[in-house]
Amino acid sequence: MSSTVNHAAFRLATFLVTAARDIVDEPAIYGPFRMIDAVDRLLASSFDDDFLKAIQPELEREKYKVMSNRDEFVAWLDDIAAKFALEARRRNLDETL
Repeated sequence: MSSTVNHAAFRLATFLVTAARDIVDEPAIYGPFRMIDAVDRLLASSFDDDFLKAIQPELEREKYKVMSNRDEFVAWLDDIAAKFALEARRRNLDETL
């Protein structure tokens, strides 16, 4: 199976996702929501990348937890950041082989 990879899109999305987690402990919880929402909107139609296409429905679904359950939202941010980290590692290993 061939896969499509857009490195620039992936780097941008990874930055925004991890930055969202970093600012959770600051007063404005909607900061992370806005960042995830920006990634969601950006990915909805902008990039030809299999990983980003697969993760976009999760972003759309899970970002609204910020409004109903802060703890679940923060736990999800940890999970989504981990998924991006694993994908970044996979891509970096693929580039070195």
